[in-house]
Amino acid sequence: MSTPTPPLKDLLRLAFPERVTWLTGEAAGDLPIHWAALSLAEARAGDLLLLPAQAADPEVFAEASEKGLAAVLLLGETAAIDTPLPPALPVARISKEYDARQAQRLLLTILLNQRTALHERGARLHAQLSQLEAEGRGLDGLAKAMADISGEGILVQDKRGQILAECASSALLSIWDDVIRQLDSLDSLPEALLDRRRAGSQPSILEQEIPGGLARLVIPIVVGEVARGYLSLVGIAGELDDLDHLVAEQGALVCAVEMARAKAVREAEKRLKGDLLTVLLQENLTPRDARLWAQAVELDLSKAHIALRFAWDGSAPPSRRRLETIVNGEVKRLGLKTIVSAMGTEVVCFCEVPLNPSRPERALEFAQGVLDQGQAEYPHDPIRCGASNPAQELSSWRDAFRQAGQALEMARRFEETRPLYFPDLSVYRLLFQFEHNPELLAFQEEILGPLLAYEGGRDLIQTLEAYFEHNGNLTHAAEALFVHRNTLIYRLERIAGIAGLDLDKPETRLAVQLALHIYRMRGGLRGAGD
Repeated sequence: MSTPTPPLKDLLRLAFPERVTWLTGEAAGDLPIHWAALSLAEARAGDLLLLPAQAADPEVFAEASEKGLAAVLLLGETAAIDTPLPPALPVARISKEYDARQAQRLLLTILLNQRTALHERGARLHAQLSQLEAEGRGLDGLAKAMADISGEGILVQDKRGQILAECASSALLSIWDDVIRQLDSLDSLPEALLDRRRAGSQPSILEQEIPGGLARLVIPIVVGEVARGYLSLVGIAGELDDLDHLVAEQGALVCAVEMARAKAVREAEKRLKGDLLTVLLQENLTPRDARLWAQAVELDLSKAHIALRFAWDGSAPPSRRRLETIVNGEVKRLGLKTIVSAMGTEVVCFCEVPLNPSRPERALEFAQGVLDQGQAEYPHDPIRCGASNPAQELSSWRDAFRQAGQALEMARRFEETRPLYFPDLSVYRLLFQFEHNPELLAFQEEILGPLLAYEGGRDLIQTLEAYFEHNGNLTHAAEALFVHRNTLIYRLERIAGIAGLDLDKPETRLAVQLALHIYRMRGGLRGAGD
């Protein structure tokens, strides 16, 4: 069975990587072509005539029209054509100075054997895109090149649907933001691509309709037999052709190389930064060597850095690798300068902050983003975070690491859903140092022991907690406890009678507050507020 003759537009798209400019008769581009001729003498009706641009002449156009040629293709830059072109003759131009016989060979290869021509064009596409990748153009450069070649919109997404690169076509420019909103999550993918391992083992191009009279070709970007991302070509429904399929196929292969290379670079940088963090914390470097290494990983020593330590909190938590991915995702989303390293069951991050900040809000916002993302993905396995004071110089990083660890431990005990900032620990910073001293427990028992031994004593402890949280304001404390003010007064009188506490004395109030802090630190109450 013979292969159908391709229409003129498809023939030109497959043969030439350059854009074709139509001087007249673009609508005739859907007509089939019988042959590609190099001269008027050999041309017949229905043929495409190839002419060097300098041979453009009104008499040539008139004779070509009289002979019933399908179209004329000018090769190279042309001067302005002063006389009107014959209305029945389509004329197109390619700006590149092609040798006429070379151009004829490209066109006839497609006319006589489309399969071979597609393979050859695919190889040229792969070489063209690979050259851009080797030059370091990145995914953005590849997306632009694919858009230029195909004339379609290009979208490159990672394995979670996040957009890594995109480039609108001229036809879709006005609605491109709407297109991206429709496709910016994995929910928009065909179901066959949602299983990344299955999609990676047998990658194929799928065509999918999109609301608004659009369609896309989507193909997995495969690295190590697993789909690590997705490439989409978006165009008008019914107009995606063989060249678009070639661009999708070869583009996905080159994007895979780029993504694998970028990942290898990121992993190497992470290892280098992680090694620096390890030796800094172990104090195995001289100050000079530490500075040189810090400069090698582009660490800005004119800025302060805050230590953040993250860990899962649960009986069967997700992997540390998943925690590290969440942390790195927030770093990328916020564009922060950080050093991230996995240590034991934790992920440690040193985040750049301004010198002498009143409070490192941006770093704490980043930490809160990590906790929120963990809560969204794993509601039963929360992430806890402890944050240090800003370290003003490299020699202070070890102290910052210790402070973040202490804050992380308290965040676990208090079941905090926000990052626990070391300065906010207040008196706990002192109590934590004496946690295992028997005098600490003895002090707690002396003050709160009678209440803890009393039936319903925990409610009385919570009453004291609310009373001090509201600085002794009976009305506010009663509202927090959802009781009447008189009920609160009665409870305080009961507490005084049971424990022998005179809350009117300042020294008694101080002792009770310290005992409550000890009780809370040891897991008796939740919440880190004073």
